[in-house]
Amino acid sequence: MTAAMAVPAALTAAPAGAVGGTACTKAAGTATFNPVLPKLSSTTKVMPTVTITGAKVGGCVGGGVTAGTLSAKLKFHVASNCTTLFNGKSGGVYGPLKIVWANSKGTSTVGKATLAGITGQPPTVQKVSGTVTLGKFKGSKLTATTVYTLPTDGSCSSKGLSKVTFKLKTATKLVIK
Repeated sequence: MTAAMAVPAALTAAPAGAVGGTACTKAAGTATFNPVLPKLSSTTKVMPTVTITGAKVGGCVGGGVTAGTLSAKLKFHVASNCTTLFNGKSGGVYGPLKIVWANSKGTSTVGKATLAGITGQPPTVQKVSGTVTLGKFKGSKLTATTVYTLPTDGSCSSKGLSKVTFKLKTATKLVIK
C-alpha cells in the first residue's frame, strides 16, 4: 500500500553535519486514512491523508538514543482506492515525519518522508525514506521497510479502508545514517 508507515533499509554515509546515527529494531503503530480509501468494488478514488500518532520506535543502537515515538502526516498525491492499493500502484504518498526520542534526547524531523512500494514485494511491503531536515541527526538519511496489515473487519472488501497497522519487515531496521 502506500500508507503504512514506519521505516528502514539503505545505509549511506553520514553527511558532514550529522551527529552519528542510529539503527532501531522496532517500529510499529497504526496509520489512519482520511477520507477512507473506497472499497474494492468502488470506482471512486480519493487522495487521503495518512496520519500516524504514537507509533513506537525501539531497540535503537547508536547516536545516544534507545527509543522514541513516531508521528507522521503523509498525503496521497495520486487519487487511489483499495483496488489501486492491492494492485501495488503508487499513491504518490509523502509528507512530514517526526520522531521524539525518549529520555529528552531530542527530535528528528523528516520534512518529506516518502512511502513507496518495493519491486518484487507484495503491495503490503513499503519503503519509507527521507532526509532528516531538523533536529537530531540533521542531514542524515532515514530508511525503513515496513509491512502493513488490514483490519479483519471487512475493510476494502465490504467497506472502505480507514486504518492499517504496520511494523518493520522481519529482519530489517529503521536506520538513520
